[in-house]
Amino acid sequence: MKNHFILKIALIAFLFFNCNIEINAQGNKKPIPKKPGIGTAAVKKPNAGSPSPIKNPATMVKKPGFDPSQVGRAPGSYAIKVKLKGFKNTAIYLADNFGDKQYYRDTCFLDANGVGTFRGNPKLQRGLYMIVFPNAAGYYELPITDDQDFYFEADTTLDESKIKITGSEENESFVAYQNIRRVYGEKRYNLERNYKDAKEAGDQNTITSLKREIDTLEAQDTRYREGYARQYPNYYLTKLFTAFKQIIVPKPTDSNDSMFEYRYYKNHFWDNVDFSEDGLIRAPQGLLVMKLNDFIDKVTLQDPDSLTNAVSYIINKTRPYTETQKYFVQYLTNKFQDRKIMCQDNVTIHMINNFYCTGKAWWYNDTAELRKMCEEGKKAIPTMCGRTAPDLNMSDTAGKMHRLYENLGKNLTILFFYDPTCGHCKEVIPVVNAVFQKHKLNGITVYAVSTENKYEEWREMMRKRPELNEWINVCKTDRYYPWPINKYDYNIIANPTLFVLDNNAKIIGKKIDEHQLEFFIESLLFEKGIIKDKPVPPSDKKEESSKVESKDTH
Repeated sequence: MKNHFILKIALIAFLFFNCNIEINAQGNKKPIPKKPGIGTAAVKKPNAGSPSPIKNPATMVKKPGFDPSQVGRAPGSYAIKVKLKGFKNTAIYLADNFGDKQYYRDTCFLDANGVGTFRGNPKLQRGLYMIVFPNAAGYYELPITDDQDFYFEADTTLDESKIKITGSEENESFVAYQNIRRVYGEKRYNLERNYKDAKEAGDQNTITSLKREIDTLEAQDTRYREGYARQYPNYYLTKLFTAFKQIIVPKPTDSNDSMFEYRYYKNHFWDNVDFSEDGLIRAPQGLLVMKLNDFIDKVTLQDPDSLTNAVSYIINKTRPYTETQKYFVQYLTNKFQDRKIMCQDNVTIHMINNFYCTGKAWWYNDTAELRKMCEEGKKAIPTMCGRTAPDLNMSDTAGKMHRLYENLGKNLTILFFYDPTCGHCKEVIPVVNAVFQKHKLNGITVYAVSTENKYEEWREMMRKRPELNEWINVCKTDRYYPWPINKYDYNIIANPTLFVLDNNAKIIGKKIDEHQLEFFIESLLFEKGIIKDKPVPPSDKKEESSKVESKDTH
C-alpha cells in the first residue's frame, strides 16, 4: 500500500507537469520563470565538437568509411551568411545545444558592414543552434537542419521581429512561428498580471472575465501550434515540441486496476519522441536529457532490477551509430557511476558488460583501458545485488571447515571480510559485534573471513577477543594451500567490506558503511515483522542524542 501511494504521488506530479515548449530568442535577458529556453545556461568555451561525457576516455573506433567524430554530419558543406546591424569588425560565434550544455561550434568575422559567413565541411549536425554576440552578450536561436546554405539578418536589439531569413524555408517558418508566439506571450503576460491584481483586490467580476480571456488565448495558442505541426510535420520544430507533449492517460476500463494510470504513463512515456530525429539531442535546455532523467528518477521504481530494465529499454529505442545513442549510453553510465546508493551499481555493471564490452559502444576502441574496464566489470558480476553469494568453505583456528551455505542465519547473515591488522578493521569489529549481540536472537549470524595471509596475526587476534567466538570465524590457515576460488569472486578491493545475505544467501546489501549497518539490519527485520519498533537513521539518532545532551547540561 505504501509503494502504491508513492507511485500515485509521482504520477500525479507528472500529469500536472506542463511540457509544452516555448522557444524564444530573448538572448541573455532574464527568462520567464518555468519557461524552457537556453538563456539560463552558460555557453562553453570553443572546442572541436561536443565532448564525450564518459569518465573513462578511450580512442575512437577506426572503421573503414566510418568516423565516430562525424556522426550525424551529412556530406556536403554549410554556408550561413550573417548580417548583424550594429556590429562591425568583430567576431561572432555559432553555438549549439548538446545534451544539457551548450558549446561553440564555429567562428566568423564580421566586416565593416556587419557581414560574415560561417563555413565548413561536412554539414553541421541537426539541432537548435545559436548565433552568439561578441563576449556572449546575447544570441539568436535558429534550427540547423538539412538546408545549411542561407542568409540571416538581425540587429543587436535581440528583437526577433526584426529577423530576416532567406534561402531556408524551414528557418523562415521558424521566424514566423517565433513572432506569433511572441505576440501570444505578451498577451498572456499582461492578462496574468491583471488577473493577479484582480485576485489581490478581490474583484470577482474581473477575475471571471480575465480567466475567460486567458482560457481563450490558451486555446488559440494551442490551435496555432497544432496547425503548425499539421502544416510542417517533418520540420525540426514540430518534432521538438511533439517530443515533449504531455502524455494523456485515459480512464481505466477496470476501476479495480489501481496501477493502470502509472502503468499506462510509463509504457507510453516515449511515444512522442521521434528517435529518428537526431536533432533532439540538441534541443534547448537539455530537454531530452530532462525527459531521460524524469523517466529514470520519477517514473521507474528505484530497485536495481527495474532500473537496469529501464536503462536497456531506453537505449534500445535509440538508433545505432547516432549521437543520441552514444549520449544516452554515456550519460546513463555516468549517472549510476556517480550515485552512492547501495546496489544501484548493478546498473553500471550491466552497462559495462552489455554495451562497452560487447562492441555496442561503437565509439570505443579495444584499448588497455577498455580491457581493464571490462575485467573489472566481469569481476563485479558475482556480487551484484540480487544474486546468490558465492559459497565459501574455509577453516577456523582449529582446522574445522565451515561452509557459508551451511552457516546462514535464520533470517540474515553478515558476511564480514577484514584484515586482522588494519586499523579501520579494528574499529569496525566491535560495531559488527554490537549489532550481532543485539539481534542474534532475531536470527542473525556473522560469517567473518580474514582475507590476508596473516595467519598468526589472525590466530592471535582470536585469542585476545573471545567475545567473537559466537561468530563463524574462518581463514586460509595453511600458508601453502591456495585460497578457495570463490574468495576471488567477492572482488574485495579494500578491508573491511560488509555484505548482508538473506536466509537463501541472496545478496541484499553490500559494501555497507559500518555506521549504517545497524539501521540497515533493523530496517530489514522491521520489514519482515521480526521487530516492532521502526528503526531510526543514524543521522536522526545523532540529532536526538545532541538534544538530550543539551537538555542535560542546563
